[in-house]
Amino acid sequence: MLTDQERAHLEEHIAHYPEKRAGAIYCLYFMQDKYGYITKPSLNLVSELTDLSTTQLDELITFYTLLRRRPVGRNVMRVCDSISCHTRGAKKVLEAAENATGKALGEIANDGSITVLPSICLGLCDRAPAALINDDRVEGELTPERMRMILTELAEEEIKLSEKPDYQNIISMLTPQDAPAKPNEEVM
Repeated sequence: MLTDQERAHLEEHIAHYPEKRAGAIYCLYFMQDKYGYITKPSLNLVSELTDLSTTQLDELITFYTLLRRRPVGRNVMRVCDSISCHTRGAKKVLEAAENATGKALGEIANDGSITVLPSICLGLCDRAPAALINDDRVEGELTPERMRMILTELAEEEIKLSEKPDYQNIISMLTPQDAPAKPNEEVM
């Protein structure tokens, strides 16, 4: 699952803390970055490294919304549905996303390109309703029309990428290595 170098890196990181458990979130993010989500074997390994039970780690994952136990699309869009965004139309924006992708929130689009997730406050209340794409792109003052446009842009970017010679190699690297049989089923 992890190379010797990756495991040593995690052990070295954990060693900086007075208690092993303090390194749990870093280790969970590391596993998520490697596999696209936190797999059961990843959870077991983090449990071993941090001396926390898998139940305790699941509690952390449940609390921190940026951690995932299920596979997601190659792009992840988090749309705020907290009070400021809700009062400014987040519900209609989320409905537009479902209609545009043909999938319920949290599910992977048929082409694997995107997962749209409702999210707690993103701290972008002045730009409500707002979204965060791939944890590094902010979109604010969303409307259903703007949501459809953004999803179309992301799909077009996927098409352009698919025309590049190494695209399939890149996609295979980004695809979780031990994905469950049902892509939207929680991995236990």
